[in-house]
Amino acid sequence: MNVFADLIEELKEENLLEETIIELKRKAAEANGIIPNGSNGTVKPDADTLQANESDSGPSAEQKPENETVDEVEFYRRRAMEEVSSLQMVEHVISGIEREHMKMNPAVYDDLAIKKALHRFLQVSADISSPEYSAAEYSLMHEAESWFAALARRDSNISVANLRRYCENSRPVLSSQALMALGRFYRNSPFTEAVRGKFDFVMTRLFSREVEGERRKLLFSRPEMIGHIRTLYANWSSLSLYPREEHSEGIGAVVGRFDAFVKEAEAAEGFDSLIESDFFNRLRLFKEETAEMFFASEVLAAAMECNVRVGNRFVDLLEAERENDNVEKIEEKYGYSYDTIISNAASKTLFLVELLKGEKDVEREETVQQPEARKITLDFESAPVVQKRKVGVNKWLLAATIIVALISIGIYFWSSNAGPEASGVQEAKNIELPAGNLQKHIRFARRSDETLYGMAQPTWSALSEDEQRQLLGEAFAFAQSVGLKRVNILNEKGRTIGYATKDKAEVFRP
Repeated sequence: MNVFADLIEELKEENLLEETIIELKRKAAEANGIIPNGSNGTVKPDADTLQANESDSGPSAEQKPENETVDEVEFYRRRAMEEVSSLQMVEHVISGIEREHMKMNPAVYDDLAIKKALHRFLQVSADISSPEYSAAEYSLMHEAESWFAALARRDSNISVANLRRYCENSRPVLSSQALMALGRFYRNSPFTEAVRGKFDFVMTRLFSREVEGERRKLLFSRPEMIGHIRTLYANWSSLSLYPREEHSEGIGAVVGRFDAFVKEAEAAEGFDSLIESDFFNRLRLFKEETAEMFFASEVLAAAMECNVRVGNRFVDLLEAERENDNVEKIEEKYGYSYDTIISNAASKTLFLVELLKGEKDVEREETVQQPEARKITLDFESAPVVQKRKVGVNKWLLAATIIVALISIGIYFWSSNAGPEASGVQEAKNIELPAGNLQKHIRFARRSDETLYGMAQPTWSALSEDEQRQLLGEAFAFAQSVGLKRVNILNEKGRTIGYATKDKAEVFRP
């Protein structure tokens, strides 16, 4: 088993990965009989099984090149499907950040062209030497590059903090497949400091898991991480910018600096000493100085270990301050001033005040967020007796209020009885949907001007995004048949969950 397969298996053992994209695609290939194996038509899962089966059946020398060709065909098919799946997962994450943290409608990429290109490539992939294969491969690569470029443009508007908050707060937890897709995306993106910071966070999250008390635990030793990183790079077709044999001294120096930062943090006697030595800012600046050398497997492994150990030390020091009753002093002295710097240095969102409060100090959390309420409570600890007094009514104010109310009532009745020429708004009319999927998933529909409005059934949410898009396409085809130009699907709260025109169809998650 190769190193990448080892990584998959170890992630499974940590309950971080249920079923990989590779396995899903392989199962689909098995179901379609894509990978034949001798005379019985079963699938060979790996090279060892292949060799054993060949020994038993005794294939001739002429059969081996055919088997090798089949394996090569399957390799390219799998890589193509993984490329498209990876881009699709990055699309979902970026859209989620835009919607939830940037409060904007995601500019969802129309992936119809690349899905067609992938379908065409899979159809002709059996003969990798044919002109049709070369044309299909070029078309797929072109569409993948276009999608990648569109995602990169959108990602450039997303901060590292936004990505961190989305991944850390995602429910259910973001899968390892999605983290691998993000790592692949940032590793192959044009270098910027923001890309490096996002890659740092994603890879650290992939190779560690949360444990008790806001701490993290690395899943592998450093040598194991280096091996896994190199295999991931090879799987992602990423260039090795800093080969070990050519830049051993430079890489060794950078790794040594990360180790020195870890030793400095773990030797610190108190939180104050780290802040006064400008530790977190120095670590952040050093990461920036590494530039593209940060992607070297040895450097990345050292950086991830540094992130986890420094973040854990930060939590340890704050717990010690809390036990020594220094909460008020630390909070008053530092507040929220260092949260961003510390989070960037540790590649994890760490809020000093929240960690200082701990889980038990709930009442204090409320008073910190509402200082005015706290002040009032302290000023009125012994509630004074309030004497009742008569409240007079200004007769002129009362008369003016009555007059305004009468005028408003008159305007209401006038507008209600006005003729059709008084308003240009058209009333929506009911329209009967054709039998089939539309009636199954759309409760009722109305038409207004050029738009078909549909109220979704509860079954809509059970559909996959592709099925929802297909249903939108059917609804738009029906809308066109009755002279309408748009489709707008609403949920029970009146929010738009699907929209379709001649040029596009979009699905929105409420």
